[in-house]
Amino acid sequence: MLIYLRDYANAITAAGYVFAILGLFLALNGRIELGTASMLWMWFLDHWDGHVARKMDNRRRPGMADFGKTFDGFGDFFHGVLFPSTVIVLIGNGSLLSFIAVLSLVMAGALRLSYFANVGLTSNARFQGIPVSYDTPLVAIFLLGKPAVPDGMFATLLCVAFIVLAALHVATPVQVPAIRGKAVPVASVVAACVSVALAILGQPNTGFGKC
Repeated sequence: MLIYLRDYANAITAAGYVFAILGLFLALNGRIELGTASMLWMWFLDHWDGHVARKMDNRRRPGMADFGKTFDGFGDFFHGVLFPSTVIVLIGNGSLLSFIAVLSLVMAGALRLSYFANVGLTSNARFQGIPVSYDTPLVAIFLLGKPAVPDGMFATLLCVAFIVLAALHVATPVQVPAIRGKAVPVASVVAACVSVALAILGQPNTGFGKC
């Protein structure tokens, strides 16, 4: 099985899993900002593996592309559904609203990923419904904006935002262009900068380490 990781695109996906596991580990140990920073690295590596796969399409060994699609799909669920759900539970302290948000996100995410695996992009390279890859960046935006939110409202706003986003995940009339070509390095730079900001905010002496 490990021979599939000799493929460059699949190796990039595997590297993303390392950051994903680190991100989940940090979040579960109370370092939500640092965990999100790590997860953002999986997020942009998830775009690079597809970029590399398209560039090397004619040079990949037989079976590598099919394996990569499934391997990448599990990664999408990890950073697009599992991690945001974990953050919602941690910040929501097990509230009913956080349960509703997680239920909505997991169901919508599973439906959306299954639909995409069978239907794919539209003829003009657009997603139908907002892809789950927008979820971890939304978590990052909320954490960066937390100081501007009144005390006691942050968890509620986070849950409501993800309930709305869950609905948009399965709204096929909504179409979003795929991040491809020149947009990949731009998105990567933005994600890296945001991850650095989160890492700084997540230091214990800032008083922002735990939500």
